[in-house]
Amino acid sequence: MDESISGKIAAGSHGSDRAQLSNPREGLIYTWVDGSLGVAEEVVRAGFGLLDDVRVETQERLGATLDLVEGINSGVFRIARKTLVRMDGISARALTNSQHGWHALLGTLRRTSQSAAGLASETAVSIVGERRATQQLIMQSS
Repeated sequence: MDESISGKIAAGSHGSDRAQLSNPREGLIYTWVDGSLGVAEEVVRAGFGLLDDVRVETQERLGATLDLVEGINSGVFRIARKTLVRMDGISARALTNSQHGWHALLGTLRRTSQSAAGLASETAVSIVGERRATQQLIMQSS
């Protein structure tokens, strides 16, 4: 079937048929305008769909970035707390060992000084005792 520009069968059409054929929805200008509006509508729909896709992706990526930053901060604080606990353990052990070392040193010095004092005392007693014995001998001899 052949169709004319107006969209009706051109073969055998008469003047009275032309009045029936002049429906504005079937003409060239209407087709161009309607087609152009359809394309424009599709461009608007695609543009806003694209903007919505960008919004959704941005939201997801920024949310993931915030989760990452939050996770990094949380991880850093956990590591800092564990480091603090470990350093405190080292410090406590060092202080305890230092305290034991100082007590051992002071105890050794105390025992050494007491032994030295005892030795000096015994030596003095021994010397004095020998002097007395010598003095007694001298006195007896005289």
